[in-house]
Amino acid sequence: MNKKLIKFYKGVVLEQLHTHLVKNGTIISIDELDVLLKSITGLDKSTTKMTTDELNELITDAFDLGDSVGIHLNYPDNEFELKIKD
Repeated sequence: MNKKLIKFYKGVVLEQLHTHLVKNGTIISIDELDVLLKSITGLDKSTTKMTTDELNELITDAFDLGDSVGIHLNYPDNEFELKIKD
């Protein structure tokens, strides 16, 4: 499950947030955005070392950041599983 959550975070959520921010004039690398989200969540470690609960918290905080910058990142009913292939 963690591999799917990491793919969802890095391949969907982080990418969409980064794309939206860049389109709106924010100059930030995807790596800097990743570090920012982890600092907001209070997790200073690699996603591969995070527990499922920590990954869920990180994704939830990414959704919150998305809401605050005007992009809706909610994926109800585990819709993300359709977007992520093993």
